[in-house]
Amino acid sequence: LGEDDKDTVDVTTVGKYTVAPTGNKFIKYKEYDNDNPRIFQSTTIKISDNQITITRDGEYASQLLLESDKRHLCHYSTPAGEMLIGVYTHKMDIDLDENGGKMSVEYTLDFDSCVVSENTFKITISKN
Repeated sequence: LGEDDKDTVDVTTVGKYTVAPTGNKFIKYKEYDNDNPRIFQSTTIKISDNQITITRDGEYASQLLLESDKRHLCHYSTPAGEMLIGVYTHKMDIDLDENGGKMSVEYTLDFDSCVVSENTFKITISKN
């Protein structure tokens, strides 16, 4: 994609980061509606050795499964209804420990096997 085709969204939020005895890491946070702060979606990100699952609850629930060099079909709710999207993860860099750290994931989304977007998300976790 050219530079003009890239959209960037930066979000800074307070959440909860935990490391389970199994070694799985969990990030939990809420995203509030700009017009009505009483409305929010809860997001849980589960990170294991080679897999990340992002689950959003609320009016438009969704679940993305990200696993390096694999394509998964995931359900995504929108105001127009439920959609099935393909998610192919190209690259995952995870450098997290019990104190936080960083992670970066590159993936594509497709509908009917046609790529519609290339995406990257980066998360930095630090203590307040």
